[in-house]
Amino acid sequence: MNHPKKISQETFDAVVRENIEEFEMDLDEAVSDAMEQFVSQGVDLSNLITSYVRDESCEGGLRHSNPVKDALSEIQASSSNDNKDHLIKAFASFQAECNSENNRKFAASHNAIPILLSSFKAIKGDKETLCRGLEAFGTFVNGQANIIDRETIEFLCECLKDSTKQEGLLEVVLICVNHSCIKSESNRQTFVELGTIPILIDVLGIHKQNSSVIKETCFVLRVLTFDDDMSVPFGKAHEHAKQIVADNGISALMDVMEVCGENVEVVGELCATLGRLFVRDEFCKEFIDIGGLTVMLKILEEKIDHQAVVKQVCFVLRALAGNDDVKKAIVATQGMALIVASMTKHAKQAFVAEQGCAALASIALRMPDNCAAIINAGGHEVILKAMQMHPGVVGVQKQGCLAIRNLVARNPENCEPILGAGGEAQIRYAYNTYPESHDLAKAALRDLQCDVELRELWTGSGQGIQRPFYE
Repeated sequence: MNHPKKISQETFDAVVRENIEEFEMDLDEAVSDAMEQFVSQGVDLSNLITSYVRDESCEGGLRHSNPVKDALSEIQASSSNDNKDHLIKAFASFQAECNSENNRKFAASHNAIPILLSSFKAIKGDKETLCRGLEAFGTFVNGQANIIDRETIEFLCECLKDSTKQEGLLEVVLICVNHSCIKSESNRQTFVELGTIPILIDVLGIHKQNSSVIKETCFVLRVLTFDDDMSVPFGKAHEHAKQIVADNGISALMDVMEVCGENVEVVGELCATLGRLFVRDEFCKEFIDIGGLTVMLKILEEKIDHQAVVKQVCFVLRALAGNDDVKKAIVATQGMALIVASMTKHAKQAFVAEQGCAALASIALRMPDNCAAIINAGGHEVILKAMQMHPGVVGVQKQGCLAIRNLVARNPENCEPILGAGGEAQIRYAYNTYPESHDLAKAALRDLQCDVELRELWTGSGQGIQRPFYE
């Protein structure tokens, strides 16, 4: 991958001064011309100050003027002078500037992390000012978590421990931790290493009534189970999920569910978090043993009008159905029928269609009796209808192909109703349109006994394997 060229601030300044002195340009024209020159050469200017004001007391009669740099300078100065009002204003200015991605990158390249961390340590006892500073920090690190060092993570962990009973500050700290973990596996591992998970579980118990804190806590727990950092070959999402369960995360989430069951947004977040935790068979069994499946199906039935909740409950059922006993229980307790009804009610919502197809695919896998029940409930028609209504959503096409394949793999008698409902044409569309769905679509067509080209991916050359000769 080719990285953009970089130049120093001094080089850019010199070209601007040359434009003014040698070519008699005015200041705005000189800056604009310099920027055009370097951009045309493929130079990335995001780390440079490109704003100036005339100041005869400075070298070359120019002084840098950049709102991000000015805000950082003000933060540094106000922290040293113990000027609370100026510091809060400086944090607000910095946060406003960091709404721009380019400004965030610029701040990162101009020592924003050490400046902010130093100021936070100086005001740690002043919770109000620290809260304003962390709000600015959360905006600044959004989308660039990898700029954070261990010292900063340690400070955030200290803040998290100290603020578990201070709702306003706690919510801000949680946002900072969340932004610090997205797409950064190393940061996630450091937070977990420093004991973040037990603190988060405690927060769930302390703040059951605070929907904002609960939602932010769920965000952080989920992001710890993400595998979204392309810079590392392997992550520890699985291990983090296991640790959350080991620290009684499932029970804590279900306890909150009892209290906040009428808050649709909170229920959706709790379900989304639960669905990330069923990474082992025994976790699924534990959830069933504490009545979790009954709770999920009750939520699905009562909140069937709320598409966001329906999506997340289907996500949970999909994860739980990795356990064969749970698959049987879902069908026996009318869970499968509720999934079909939900997909029918929210047929226009692609995310419901995708999670619904995925849940039915899991329930059908290796379960002939479940497959028969799904067909009898018209599940195959709902799956094909979802694929038909969302031709541009690859996730729906893939999960639909998988669900159809699982319905017929051990139940060849199901081929006729699926083909009669137009299954072959819909699956061939997925195959021809999306390379990502080739394998799933081909498997579905094969098990539907349709014509499909099966190719050997590799064949031998007819020659024996040469053995190395060792003296």
